[in-house]
Amino acid sequence: MQRDTDRDIDRDAARTPHVDEPAVRDAAGPMVVRADGSERVRYDYPLFFSYMRRGSLARYPTMRADCHWHDDWEFLIAERGHLTYFVDGERVRIDEGQAIFVNARRLHYGYSADGTDCEFLCALLNPMRAGTPRDVLERHILPLGDDARPPYLLLSPATGAVGDAPGNAADGTPDAAAIISTLHTMADAVGSPTTSLTTLAGFYTIAERLTRLMDTADGRCGTDRSPSSSAVPATATATGMSGRSARQPRLQSLTAMVDFIQANYAHTITLAQIAAAGAVGRSTCATLFRRHLNQSPIEYVNDVRVRAAAELLAGTDLPVGAIAPRCGFNSPNFLARTFRVVTGETPLAYRHRTRFPG
Repeated sequence: MQRDTDRDIDRDAARTPHVDEPAVRDAAGPMVVRADGSERVRYDYPLFFSYMRRGSLARYPTMRADCHWHDDWEFLIAERGHLTYFVDGERVRIDEGQAIFVNARRLHYGYSADGTDCEFLCALLNPMRAGTPRDVLERHILPLGDDARPPYLLLSPATGAVGDAPGNAADGTPDAAAIISTLHTMADAVGSPTTSLTTLAGFYTIAERLTRLMDTADGRCGTDRSPSSSAVPATATATGMSGRSARQPRLQSLTAMVDFIQANYAHTITLAQIAAAGAVGRSTCATLFRRHLNQSPIEYVNDVRVRAAAELLAGTDLPVGAIAPRCGFNSPNFLARTFRVVTGETPLAYRHRTRFPG
């Protein structure tokens, strides 16, 4: 078993030259994460601003998405089953019928905490691409993403509740239920002649409802949206957080280290390099990964490499021998061995399962 030492993250991986990226099928499934740790969102229409997809955790290696961030608002509705979300150091369970809103530029990922599958509707909306009038954008939309605002909201359709964890949701207005209903309407309209109109109408409905819920969650009166406000998000109690400012430097370090790995996973990486990217020591580096991602830095690197390989296996016809060096493995055998340890199946079995489900 490998340990967190100042050496190559895997001694079998060799530094590989740059290779052109192959064309990847645009299919629902594991996301594509850029070198800076942000997700490359496959919007539904060129130059549009929405992404609507139904999927399941079973399509992801280890039933867990990559830790990532993006400029979009993210909504996920658990349509069948449940899952857990990590958002900026907090963990929250989303039960069947509930939804979560993840604010822009927050580090997050969804996963199965108990090995059970979850079917979900995922929606991403980019507020900067919606064509919102400048005054409305600056006065109402952009302030929703301020660092002082809640990193996430848990939405319940039954009571219109908003809270930070199941069983800790406060009774509220029908705004949360309306957001969930609007997302379903937008998803059902994808592919119709009026998709663009439905999406635009839904965006403004969601923005209005979201503003009220956010103001309630962080205790604002609805008029003070100054970024300098130090209000503590009502949602941030799952790990005893006393305020975003107290933990922000550590999250910034973790984000920087995740970004470094995403940018360099195809090459040899040392623990010292990862720690340096986050401006922390090796011990703190390992602690941050364990605390927030439930993995060692080594395990996370292997996960990123396996997920990159999974994307190519599912979306291209490249042979395993060609995929290995693109993903940081110096041989097909090393890729196959690591892939099986992480996912429980061989690369070819994964390719067949994702190409021919059922």
